[in-house]
Amino acid sequence: MSSTSGTKRLPEQLGNTQKHYFVRTGGFVNEYPRRDTEGQLNAIGDGDNPNHLLGCFPMLFPYGEGGFETNRKHNVSYEAHSRWALRYADRRFRHDLQFIFQVFSVQQKRAICASAGFRMKRADYVKHRSAMENLTPADFKKASEEENRKKPFSNPVIRALVTHLSAVRSTVPGSNQNRVSVRSQVWSLCTVVNPPSLWITINPSDVQNPIVQVFAGEDIDLDRFNRECGPNSMRRALNIAKDPYAAALFFHFVVKATLECLFGIKAGVHRIHRTCGIFGSVKAYIGMVE
Repeated sequence: MSSTSGTKRLPEQLGNTQKHYFVRTGGFVNEYPRRDTEGQLNAIGDGDNPNHLLGCFPMLFPYGEGGFETNRKHNVSYEAHSRWALRYADRRFRHDLQFIFQVFSVQQKRAICASAGFRMKRADYVKHRSAMENLTPADFKKASEEENRKKPFSNPVIRALVTHLSAVRSTVPGSNQNRVSVRSQVWSLCTVVNPPSLWITINPSDVQNPIVQVFAGEDIDLDRFNRECGPNSMRRALNIAKDPYAAALFFHFVVKATLECLFGIKAGVHRIHRTCGIFGSVKAYIGMVE
């Protein structure tokens, strides 16, 4: 955050003098800070030295090239590069469990930061708008110190702000707000199309299934399948343990096949295509992954 004078109003310090809303644009930010040539900690970075993965995983990037979000002719997003890495032919990225969790944590953090927002009732906003516009960063810093000391906020405007604001992160998978949002959708569907006629749990066995072993790299001919051949139970379990991407891919494959072949549901990008399944035409459905 850039240094600003503590005497200016909050919208002026955020670079926006509009009175109706506050906007602060962002730029490139490193996931982890680096030290420059003078030894100073630099949290912003640049495209030539942006990424933590090159330094954390030298075995995955042995030549120090190909890191995520580095300068290249065509920009590749972090998410697209992650998918490419997990599908790499030699499977070295997906077999490194620390790499998988590291990349997932970064994406989860970015999703939370991108979707986080604050919500306030219009009446409360109109009531406190002029007072909130006069808040300064020093007021928020003081409030943060008071909160760390578990003391009540001395500034009445800060107290009103905390009382009437609520965080919104319903679009981040796995968050509590996302579960609350889906629960609201379930109750809404019950109101519109009546309660559900069927509750099912799809729990495929990944260790015993030959399809997941193919996803994990085993040479199995599914067209001429012989149950007496192939890896034994120990090797099958090890394949799943060292390749969680294959297990997740198998789960997605089974759920998608169940919905399309048994229930006649094919989910597109923006709409759902329905055909007659074993229970007829499905009016609506909601699926959650545990």
